[in-house]
This record gives sequence, structure tokens and C-alpha cells, in this order.
Amino acid sequence: MDHGQLSMVADKFQWVFSEALLNGCGKAVKFCRRQRVITPFRLGLALTATCASQRVETIADFHCSFNALFGTTVTYKAFSNQVAKPHFADFARTMAQRLISDMTLKVLGFEKGRAFSEFRHIVIQDGSSFAIHDGLREVFPGRFKAIKPAAVELHTTMDLLCDAPTTVVLTPDTTSEQAFLPEPPSLRDSLLLADRGYVDLHYLRRVQDEGGFFLIRAKAGMNPQVLEAFREDGKRLRSLRNKSLQTIHATLPTRQRVELGVQWQMDGHPLCLRLILSWNPRTKSFCSFLTNLPAKRYPLEMICRAYTWRWQGELLLKEWKSYANLPAFDTANPALVEGLIWAAIAAAALKRFLAHMTQLLMEVPISTRKVAMCALHVLGDLVEALKHGDVVGLYTALVAAITYLACHARRAHPKRDRQTGRSQLGLEPYFENDDAIEFAEAA
Repeated sequence: MDHGQLSMVADKFQWVFSEALLNGCGKAVKFCRRQRVITPFRLGLALTATCASQRVETIADFHCSFNALFGTTVTYKAFSNQVAKPHFADFARTMAQRLISDMTLKVLGFEKGRAFSEFRHIVIQDGSSFAIHDGLREVFPGRFKAIKPAAVELHTTMDLLCDAPTTVVLTPDTTSEQAFLPEPPSLRDSLLLADRGYVDLHYLRRVQDEGGFFLIRAKAGMNPQVLEAFREDGKRLRSLRNKSLQTIHATLPTRQRVELGVQWQMDGHPLCLRLILSWNPRTKSFCSFLTNLPAKRYPLEMICRAYTWRWQGELLLKEWKSYANLPAFDTANPALVEGLIWAAIAAAALKRFLAHMTQLLMEVPISTRKVAMCALHVLGDLVEALKHGDVVGLYTALVAAITYLACHARRAHPKRDRQTGRSQLGLEPYFENDDAIEFAEAA
């Protein structure tokens, strides 16, 4: 273990959970004017630690944890009044965004010269919705009003090379997903992976014009002009050329995947892309992908396998729901429910940082899911040191945490990862060999 790098990690912990900074943040968003027993620092640390280390069902769980952590006797009413303030959500969101932006490390990468190694970022765009208290139907309307009239969606932008989110936005479930796609200039020399709900041809044109690349699942019913057609074995399908997709759809081969060169007319200018179709015998339908990746460097087989990386976004969102108490808050106060959602995301970001920190310092592949499950065994000493601003104690707690996680949270099947998992195209754990850990560049 490099103790110089460990000191950098300890400094990062102290910065993110700085008492002065968190208290200043609480004042800046008008969450509190006078600091008494429940200061923004104490509340933020207690909420994050509680969400990260135990199952939470009621506000009373947070109240009990706060008193136990700080040795106070705050009444339930005083505590609930504090977290019910209208600006509590603003404070919790700011705290979570700081954890996400400041505690992100580059942990995955490709060997120089391999496919995908030229990209600065591999960005995954995804979202997850869940129901909340029915009394919030006016503030957070849901899409399925008959079943759950109130619901929220978390629009998440994730960097695959960091294995962590870079942007999270909370909205009502009825808000369009496409509004939260990354700005096209930010995708220069980067690759975007997204599901079919994000297909917007005008947006894809802008990404391409900015020097970005994308691999996105296509919508059913799209009808571009087919310019070229090749079967997976390389045979050119001349009978499918120069026709609209819907015209030839019924004659597409089902035993092999097909690659089509397609074109749309967009504002008087052609948009030419690759459309890859693969027959799914279970659903008896085609699964199709749109991309502008060059065919010579990225053949059909590689494109289909690369799209499976989008599953990492699904795993991230599942981790939030399973191990950070994300959907557990049943309250009709909109600021309270939003604030507790942000506290859960902050807890998940903290545990993922512990996983990545361990991987880089111990140079062993670490499972973020295992860390999410067992981090409660190491968080106590870390939180205690942060509570007192104990630099030596924090360093000692980090050494113990890293040693424990390196032993108990390793990835179980790294060989399988290289054969059928996320490492099958050369995406491997990234171990920094320089004098400093590489914190992530903003995506």
C-alpha cells in the first residue's frame, strides 16, 4: 500500500466532510441560520452514515442514529422539524453532488492501441423511477396514475471508466428523459451508450458534429433509407439496398445478424449511420443498435458486445435501491423525501469510493456490490474520526478499511469477467503507477 497515495485519500475525505464547509453549505442554501445541536455537518454525516450502514424504515431510525453518533438527547420533534425544512433538500443535494464530483476515481481502462482506448470517457445514460407517497402526486406526478400516482425518476449519467455516476438529476417521473442527455460538446472524443428511450436524431447529429460517438439502441418503427446491407458472415445483401427499412423489414435474415448502412434526411442534410439488427427468438423481434463508430475498427460483433456495458448503469441504480435505502422513505413532505433520496445517493457514492480506493491502493479487482453489502463493518471508525476531525484516527481507520475490503470484497470471477463479463473487450482494472492517484476529469 502506497502511504503517500493513502494520505491523498485521507485529505479528500477530510475535504468532503469538512465541518466548516458543510456548515457553510447549510448557510448558503438557507437551510439553517443559527447552528445549535443539529448542525448541517452533524446532520449530513449522520444521514450519510445511517443510510450506508443499516436498513432505514422511518425518520425515527435517523433520529436514533443521530443521538447515538453524537451522544446527544435531541427530541424526535426537534429532529423531524429540522429535516422537514423546505431547504433541507437543497442542502442534501449539494452534499451528495460534492461527494459524486470530488470522490470519483479512474478505475477502469484499456491498453493503449486497443479498441475503445482512444475515448476520454465512455458515458452511460440511464434512469430509474420509483413510487413515493401518494400525497405527493401534485409535486411528483407518476406515469402510472392508477397504480402509483406519485413517483420520481433519477436521471443518471455514468462514466464507465470511473465506474461511478458523474451527474444525477431528480425529477417527477413524467419528465422526458431526453432533456438530461449530456451536452454534445462534452462528448468530444467520448462514446455515449444509451437505451432506445434516448433516441433523438437531431441530438445524435449534434454529437457527431462535435466529434463524439454513440452506441444507442434503436426504436422500433424507424424508417431510414437503406444504402448498404451486409450479413454477419460478410455477404452483401444487394436485394436490400436503396429501399426503406420498413419495406424490407419482413425479409431481413434471422439466422445471422445484419449490418445496414442507413440514411435520414435531417434539415436538408443526410445523416448516415450504421444500423445493426439481431434477431431475438424469444421475443420474436429484432434488437437493433445505431452507431457512428467506424466499421473497420469496430465490427458488428464488437458493437453488440460493447452495448452490454450499459448494464453497468443498471447495476449502479440497483445498488442504490438495494444497499442505500433509496426507496424506503414514506412521507408526504416533498422537501423531506427529496432530501432523504439525496442522502441515500451520498451514502452509495461514499461506499463506491471505498471500493475504488481499495482497488487502486491494493491493486486487486474489487466488487462494488460486495463493498456496498459489507461496508458497515468499516464505516464506524471512519465516521468517528470524521466526527472529531481526527487526522491520525482517520488514517488508521482507512488502513483498516482498505485491508478488510481487499480481503473480503474481491471480485469473485475475474477470469469470467474477461470471457463473458465487462472485461471481454479489454476493459480491465486500472492501477495508477505514478506518485498520485488520478481523480476523474469532469465528463
